[in-house]
Amino acid sequence: MLQVTALNELVSCLASTPPLDLKGMELLREQPHLISDTARIPRPQLIEAVTEIVAYTGRCAAAASSLASLTPVPILSVSIGEFGI
Repeated sequence: MLQVTALNELVSCLASTPPLDLKGMELLREQPHLISDTARIPRPQLIEAVTEIVAYTGRCAAAASSLASLTPVPILSVSIGEFGI
């Protein structure tokens, strides 16, 4: 039952993580017309936003790679009522 508790704690932890507010996403919320290139934003602000998104994408890829290489943990004693087990 320890594995189920750990899984529930992990799910709870991930569900309570607030969404990351990236500068690029904030710019798009404030000025959705930026995609059509009808407005200008200061170059340093754009560079900072794009750099942040690229770095975040890299961190997500690294985390996904780390998770993919974890060894499976066998669950030896679990009750799943839906399947009669």
